[in-house]
Amino acid sequence: MKNQRVTQTILAATLMSLSFIAFSSAASGKEVAVSETINTPELNAADNVPTRVKKKDLSSIAGKSGEQFRTATHSVDYWFYDAWMTLYTDRDYDGYYASFDLEFDADTNYYQAPVYAIVYLGTNDYYEAFHVTSVFNLYSDSSDDSVLLESELVSGYPSNDYDILIELIDAQTDQVLATIDAYEDADLSYQSMESFDYDRPVTSEVVVETHAGSWSMWMSLGLLGLILWRRR
Repeated sequence: MKNQRVTQTILAATLMSLSFIAFSSAASGKEVAVSETINTPELNAADNVPTRVKKKDLSSIAGKSGEQFRTATHSVDYWFYDAWMTLYTDRDYDGYYASFDLEFDADTNYYQAPVYAIVYLGTNDYYEAFHVTSVFNLYSDSSDDSVLLESELVSGYPSNDYDILIELIDAQTDQVLATIDAYEDADLSYQSMESFDYDRPVTSEVVVETHAGSWSMWMSLGLLGLILWRRR
């Protein structure tokens, strides 16, 4: 019995946070590198945690307008509690960032529910998917089952103010359960970003010219003046 408890404790510590890195081609010429961390409440870490399963291929997801997302039917048993954004990596110091952390926490009325999320970037109220998460569990209204996406815009995203939209999907039926976007959370609106192929440091070349002849002439005149002054 004691050995079983030790095993469960080790398993809980191991499964509290799972992460991996994926490269996603959001659309033609667009590429995003995403490191995905899925958190699990410590008390639920020994539960039947879903394996790394991708329910949907990114290339099969068409772009949508914000109006299409907002008018879709959602479940009253699922919702987003909050989402957070942190921007970093601005090599050319133009105020547009190539890397960002996106963390979100969704809740449900059920004790446990397997879901996955589709994450979009958009401008002018039109969105294209750039990442599909693995299947993960929601545990009622726990704040310890959040998902963290550490992302780098590799290519294809010009300097702009982007909005972020997240869809929560039922892992068993593929039904859209909930959506959060810039209209509901200001943290997801007007994020100044660009991909690394646009984030190029500006370099300048400084040329220093010295004219040995002129310098020698002035040095000679200075020495001559010093000699004449000392003879006075």
